Amino acid sequence: MAAAMAALVVACSPAESKVGPTKAQAVQPVQPIQVEVYRVEQRQEAGVLRASGLITFKSETSLSFGAPGVIESLLVDGGDRVRTGQVLATLRRTSVGADAAEAEIVRQTAQQTFDRVSRLHAAGAASQADLDAARLGLERARETLSIVAPASGVILRRDVERGQTVTQGQAILQLGEDRTGVIVRAQFSSVEVTQVHVGDVAQISIQGRESRTGKVSQISPKMAAGMGSFEVEVRFDDAIDLRSGEVAEVLIATTDAAGAKPAIPTFLIPAISLIDARADQGIVYVVGEDGFAKRRAVQTEGVTDGGVVVIAGLQPGEAVITRGASMVRDGDPVSVKRD
Repeated sequence: MAAAMAALVVACSPAESKVGPTKAQAVQPVQPIQVEVYRVEQRQEAGVLRASGLITFKSETSLSFGAPGVIESLLVDGGDRVRTGQVLATLRRTSVGADAAEAEIVRQTAQQTFDRVSRLHAAGAASQADLDAARLGLERARETLSIVAPASGVILRRDVERGQTVTQGQAILQLGEDRTGVIVRAQFSSVEVTQVHVGDVAQISIQGRESRTGKVSQISPKMAAGMGSFEVEVRFDDAIDLRSGEVAEVLIATTDAAGAKPAIPTFLIPAISLIDARADQGIVYVVGEDGFAKRRAVQTEGVTDGGVVVIAGLQPGEAVITRGASMVRDGDPVSVKRD
């Protein structure tokens, strides 16, 4: 009887009831991850540096009154051309003084002080700061104040309306001054900026306009905070009809004593492509011809309005993953989303 029971237990043992894997238990193929890509293009030709920037007046001055009051007249509007000394706006003060006779005495005293300091300044016995202080005192004593154009130029913006109450120092008008010229402020990487010099000739392209020329007038000695790039100012040779705020592309030919000097090739990629960025290093994923993601280390040179500047690690024509870069790993199969 015991022998029969033992045989039954052995027959029902789990070890003896194992069977091979079924089709449902077979390893399923990994589904490709859908991603979007950016085709890498060389940012510049050999011997040519290229960057974009905004057109602006070198000096854009905010004009205001030295006392609070009510705007009595506005004689200009945005886009108007003005000349030096032209009256642009007037203001009726609201805090001249409670007593009219006392206010008149204050105005006369301020006028006398200004006249005296002006004579001393002309004779070299008073500083510019003393003259400015006397002028400000005179303005504050007057019942009606005026804004006059400090230079010839264009009114870029009008910030108030007639009859509006304003505070001391509140912006009334913004003036783009002709005397300092019109410039493009473009951003170049630390590698590119070493090849740019004050006086270099530049070609400037503006959408919807004919190309213009200019010259490099200033190079920032300090890297722009948070940008990793250096600002280069290019002054237009002909600034007629240009508008502050327009976008321009600047091309600068780099040369040396021996002639043309090849520029270091750089690439511009979307910031979303860069993974694990540290200082001037980062990681991107490139889609190989086999449809798999390849992890790639790159060297960067800062950020511009158009994206991240890459100086090593990529080749023209390669497909860098943008959307989906954070979801893939080296060797993952990917499917490129088509437009």
